[in-house]
Amino acid sequence: MTQPASPPAPLPTRFRALDAWRGICAALVVLFHVPVLHIAKDWPAFANLQLGVDFFFVLSGFVISHAYQERLSSADQARGFLVARFRRLWPLHVAVLAAFVALEFAKLAYATINPAFGVEAAPFSSGRSPLEILTNLAFLQSFGLHPGLSWNGPAWSIAVEFWTSVVFLGVVLWWPGARRETFLALALGSALVLAIVSPATLFVSSDWGFVRCLFGFAIGCLVYDLRLRYALPARLLGWFEAAIALAAFAYMALVPMGLLHLTAPLLFGLLVFIFSFEGGPISAALTTRIPQALGRWSFAIYMTHAFLFQILRTGGTFLDSKLGLGRMVMHNGDKLVTIGSPWQAIALMVLIPAVVIAVGAFFHRFVEVPFSGKPRPGAPKRPVPETVAAIQRA
Repeated sequence: MTQPASPPAPLPTRFRALDAWRGICAALVVLFHVPVLHIAKDWPAFANLQLGVDFFFVLSGFVISHAYQERLSSADQARGFLVARFRRLWPLHVAVLAAFVALEFAKLAYATINPAFGVEAAPFSSGRSPLEILTNLAFLQSFGLHPGLSWNGPAWSIAVEFWTSVVFLGVVLWWPGARRETFLALALGSALVLAIVSPATLFVSSDWGFVRCLFGFAIGCLVYDLRLRYALPARLLGWFEAAIALAAFAYMALVPMGLLHLTAPLLFGLLVFIFSFEGGPISAALTTRIPQALGRWSFAIYMTHAFLFQILRTGGTFLDSKLGLGRMVMHNGDKLVTIGSPWQAIALMVLIPAVVIAVGAFFHRFVEVPFSGKPRPGAPKRPVPETVAAIQRA
């Protein structure tokens, strides 16, 4: 058997460069969802910003494997794992869901007073029905129970990630000696299912989103196994980082939707593998203050941005009705704000994400950190692997 040229370097307790990549991908997803009619809205490559979600899945498989793969061998440890995952994902999910529900009640109250006022959708209509509150609370909204996304649309990914974590737990507990083969089978099987049920696009969510998540997550687990066994030459890490970063952005800019998208998690897996060494100048830049802050806030940014955009749509519709501004238009089934020409609207692509990031930082500080069990900034570190606290979303 061929042996690696050099022994693998000790793994860090936290992959800071990958934290920053998570923040970058969260920002790309936010850019895709900004409800403004701009020049890039119809560019085919613009839809590829959604691939940031698939990076989240791959990174989750990698980081959760690092944090838990050797720490799950008993019922008590399994219970602790599920509790940790629940605390990590559910509180912020519920907080944002509650904000969406409050907005629907506000729309209902105003419609009662002003029956003639039209909003972008009737209160508690499809996608925001009372039944869908229950499925969202149980992380079940992404299993084909509804015709599309419901309430907080981006939450579909954390719902399927929770249940994918349950699959991970089962593999580690029941087939510890065949983890590699099992994750390989899950990755290949998931890719085959996606190729059959959705050959035109990888961007499935409320129907086959669980399979999409399982595909990326299993690849992340396999990449972690490779990281344990192989090392890259330190003198070449800078070149490797530049090459894979360029390849990732070129992929998002050039690869059309279709079966080729099934290669995206493989590319992201290679990116995770290379940047897990943190040995190049790009990694050094990613471990500076601003990229690290974006990484810390990434989960809250991802989870809250759809609510902020819903406020923008609802408020824009209200002002259009009252003032006759004519700034809200329907475009490909989505209600968007228009500011002059699509080129001029690019300016809002800076302002709106800045607001989203600020709100995400607030929710990270006052909701995500207190309820997830993560240490507050400046608090003494507990004697457990920091990677447990580093498990973040997308």
